[in-house]
Parts: sequence; C-alpha cells; structure tokens
Amino acid sequence: MRILEKADISTTQKWINDPSISDIMGYLPVLSLENQFNWYDTLKNDNTRYIFAICDGSSNEHIGNVGLGKINYISRHCMFNIFIANSSKRSKGFGSEATNLILQFAFNRLNMNKVYLQTSERFKEANKMYQRIGFKKDGVLREHYFSNGYYEDKIVYSLLKREYNGH
Repeated sequence: MRILEKADISTTQKWINDPSISDIMGYLPVLSLENQFNWYDTLKNDNTRYIFAICDGSSNEHIGNVGLGKINYISRHCMFNIFIANSSKRSKGFGSEATNLILQFAFNRLNMNKVYLQTSERFKEANKMYQRIGFKKDGVLREHYFSNGYYEDKIVYSLLKREYNGH
C-alpha cells in the first residue's frame, strides 16, 4: 500500500468507468480524465479523506484502492472503502492486508475510535473478510442503494478501536 499518486489517476479513471467496478463502489462513471485529475487535486488538500493505492508487492502493479472518508475528528469515526479492480487479484489476501494497514492508520495515526463501512450482501467474500478482521454488523439500511433497476439493502459494519487486535 502506498499513497495514491497523480500517475495513478488515468488508471483509476478507467476503473471507475468500468461498470463492474463502479457498481461495486457505488460510483457514477467519471467521463473525463480532467474530472478525475480535478478530484485528485481536491483530495490532496482534504483532511477528511485519505486514499491509498493497493499494489501487488511482487510486481508493484497498482491493483486497487483503499481509503477512509467522512473523517470526523471530533467524534473520531470514519468510513472505510476498498476495491480490488483486477478480478484475478481478488481473494489472494491483498484486500485483507490493505484493510489491516488502513485500520492501523485510522486507529494509531488518526486516533479514530470507530471505522465503519457499507456493503451489499452479494459481496460474500468481502463480508467474510470484514467479519474475520473483526467488524461487527450494526444493521441493514433497507433499499438504500439503487442500481441496475432495483433497490438494494446495504449492510453496515463497524469496528471499534478497542475491538481491533491489529492483525
């Protein structure tokens, strides 16, 4: 895992415009590379979110992103997000490693008390990973997300600093 760099932006723009990735992340497509560069420029000066590149250690290939957003420094909580863009790299441990690294960053560096996320039941492997790491299911936001012509429930998970054992 490393800081997302400007050189990564053309790759992330392609990923977000890929319907299979934008569906996982809940993003609308980014139509222009210029828009994605503008997003990156605002990210650099925004202390309420951090985005990191997930890289395959053996090849240094950028395979996905992991981040914290909606950082609330008073209540000390933030929202976690992750995706592995290359489907052949999924279920290989990259997501678990990146999740543990970002949790260490959230709890130890940013002094967060809680990290939370929203996901869908259809992402079975991701849900298993979250639970294995220690996230607890807080509840379900019923028909919270509209995609491909239907409403989908979102599962909310959270992990408290005192529950995290630093895998």
